[in-house]
Amino acid sequence: PNTPVSEDCLYMNVVVPRPRPKQAAVMVWIFGGGFYSGTSTLDVYDHRTLVAEENVILVSMQYRV
Repeated sequence: PNTPVSEDCLYMNVVVPRPRPKQAAVMVWIFGGGFYSGTSTLDVYDHRTLVAEENVILVSMQYRV
C-alpha cells in the first residue's frame, strides 16, 4: 500500500489553498470503501489538486467502522 497502516487512525485533514482566500466554500469529504477498505490518504484522493483548482477549503477524516 502507499499509505502506512496503524491502529492510530482517527484524525481529520484540513487543506487550505495558498494564498489563503478571504472567502471560500468548505467541502467536507468522507471517503467510501464499502465497509471493506479505504483511507483518506490514498494517492488517488490527493486533496491538493482540488484545493489548488477550486476556491474551497477541504476537510476530510480518517475513520473506522
